[in-house]
Amino acid sequence: MVSVIIPAYNAADYLRECIDSALAQTCRDIEVIVVDDGSTDSTPEIIAGYAARDPRIRPLRQSNQGLSSARNAAIAVAKGEWISFLDSDDAMSTDCIATMLRAAEKTGCRMVHAAWVRGSDPSVLHGDGQRTAVAAVRVMDAVGFIEDVLYQTSGLVPVAWAKLYRRELFDDIRFRHGITYEDLDMFYELAFAAGRIAVTDTPVYYYRDNPASITNTFTPSRFDVLDVTRRLEAYMSAHCPALLPAARDRRLSANFNIYGLLATYDKEGRYASVAKECMDVVRSHRRGSLLNPRVRLKNKLAILLSMLGEGVLRRVSPLVYGRKSK
Repeated sequence: MVSVIIPAYNAADYLRECIDSALAQTCRDIEVIVVDDGSTDSTPEIIAGYAARDPRIRPLRQSNQGLSSARNAAIAVAKGEWISFLDSDDAMSTDCIATMLRAAEKTGCRMVHAAWVRGSDPSVLHGDGQRTAVAAVRVMDAVGFIEDVLYQTSGLVPVAWAKLYRRELFDDIRFRHGITYEDLDMFYELAFAAGRIAVTDTPVYYYRDNPASITNTFTPSRFDVLDVTRRLEAYMSAHCPALLPAARDRRLSANFNIYGLLATYDKEGRYASVAKECMDVVRSHRRGSLLNPRVRLKNKLAILLSMLGEGVLRRVSPLVYGRKSK
C-alpha cells in the first residue's frame, strides 16, 4: 500500500482537484490521508464529503500548526509500506504512483525522485496510465544525489513531493516543526538513510504556480532558510566533508536570495541586521564558490557583483527580485 499525504490549510480553491488526482491513480492500493491544519474556509467540509464517498480517504484534523506538523501527523498514522506527499494546490498524473513504484521495484531503491511540470493549468501534465514511452530510471548514491540538489543545476530538487519513500525511512526522521524550507532542512537525512535513490525523468507531478505561496511572496518567515542552510553546512562538516563545498554554496545562494529580497522590499531597513548577516556569510563563502567549477553561473555573477561593492548589489537586486520573489 502507498500512503498519499495531503496537508491542507484553507485549501478550498484547489483541494477537490488535488484529491481527485490522488483517487484517480492507476495504482489502486492506496490510502489518501488529508490533514486539515485548522482551516477556516470550507476545507473541512470538502474533506468530509470525500471521506463519506470513498473509504480510501482518511481525514485528520488538528489546530493550525503548520505544514511540518500536518505531514508529521499523517506519517504517524500512515499504514502504507510507501509514502508520497501531495501539496493541496498541486496534482498527480494518474500514473504517478505506479511510475514511481515501478522505478523502486526495478532498482531496489527505497527512495524515488520523479520529474514534474509547473504552471497554472494541470492539463499540461499528461499520463493516463498508458504511456507509450517511459523515461529510463537511473540510480544515484546519496552523496551524488545530495550534491546535485545543492548545486541547483541538475533539475533535482529537495522538495518532499514528486517522490516516493519507504515508510521505514521516517522511523527516526521528521519534518522540523514551525519552519519554512522544511524540505531543504531534512531531504539529505532521508537521502543518506535511503543510501541509493532512483531518479526518473518521467513527469508525473503538477506544481501549481500559486501567487500566494511562500516562495512567491516576501515575508520574514523566509529568513528561516538562513538557519536551515547554516544547519546544512554544519551537518556536512561533521558527517560528510565531501559535501561541504556544495553545502557552503547552497548557504551562499540562500544568503544572496534573502539579501536581494531585503534590498528590494525592505526600503525602511527594518531588517538591516539580517541583511548584514547575509553579507557577512557572502563575504566568507564567495571565494570558495567562485573557484568551484560546479557552482552555477547565477551564483558566480552575484559573487562578482558583490565584489564590486554592496552598493552595486543593492542597486541590481530590484531588477531581479522586483519581478518575482522566487
